[in-house]
Amino acid sequence: MPLPHWTSDNVLPPGRHPADLSDLYERFVWDAPHRNEREVLFSALSGYLGVVTRLIPSGRAWVGGTITVRSEQLPQDVDVVLIPDDWGSLKRLGGPARAALYGQLTLRGVIAEQPAMYLEQVQPVGGLLDGFLCHPGDEEAWEQTWSRGPVDGIVKGFAEVTW
Repeated sequence: MPLPHWTSDNVLPPGRHPADLSDLYERFVWDAPHRNEREVLFSALSGYLGVVTRLIPSGRAWVGGTITVRSEQLPQDVDVVLIPDDWGSLKRLGGPARAALYGQLTLRGVIAEQPAMYLEQVQPVGGLLDGFLCHPGDEEAWEQTWSRGPVDGIVKGFAEVTW
């Protein structure tokens, strides 16, 4: 099912909208300004979801960020919150798979050694994407966050990719 058309506020209508990658491309790249920049972000998202679906057997990804707003401003990133169907499957991930999953998540307030440095934020896909993991019971808080429009008072929709 294709994503709905942009509202007069240049956002998706409020709510969660089921989509696949071709739907995301059509609305967020083809039907928006700055196609070249959006192509790069879409490629980051596509690769990211390819890795994530190998690590998490089944789940949903809510897609937000500036790519989901039709604006004359350059889009900066894609935001993704991952909602696994089976939280236990993540707890059972072995060392390399667990490390790979952590590498797909945005980390804040990181201290690295050799050389010692403080990093305010570490993002997957070269900083083109923020990836978050929704703990069971936190869906409502994420839904409220993903529904905030680019301007106070505007409620926007977001895309939901299921695998």
